[in-house]
Amino acid sequence: MDENNVSQSKKYLIILPCSKRKKPISKAPAIELYDGPFYRVLRKNMPNNLDILILSAKYGLIRQNDTISNYDQKMTIERAKELANEIEIKLINALKNNNYKEVFVNLGKTYMLALERGKRVLNKQNVYWATGEIGERLHQLKNWLNKINREVEVIY
Repeated sequence: MDENNVSQSKKYLIILPCSKRKKPISKAPAIELYDGPFYRVLRKNMPNNLDILILSAKYGLIRQNDTISNYDQKMTIERAKELANEIEIKLINALKNNNYKEVFVNLGKTYMLALERGKRVLNKQNVYWATGEIGERLHQLKNWLNKINREVEVIY
């Protein structure tokens, strides 16, 4: 099996919330703009075979390389409910052509409301749901990324 086939069969997906903390730039790919603890850990431990979806209070469900503007909008219960249908559709499209080995969902309670309809789509996947407060979810994120990086080392 060549390297491309191996990496294709071992793709992973993570779904993260946006971050209040952002780098002081006006426009950038989402992965570069957000600068909270989840994004710092992610950038430090980023495996090559990882796709990232970000649940943004302003933009809805976006991909890591989508260019966005710096903003300040908090996810509220109302906003989460407002985004739920759109997020379900985007999630269906994101999962349609990808066979992920595992999906890691790392969202707080309010963000999970926005994903409520999308759970039906995710439940057809091998999903790891992070739980607990931010510190616990940060630890779970780091462990999950390290696991993927160890698996990639074994493959190659």
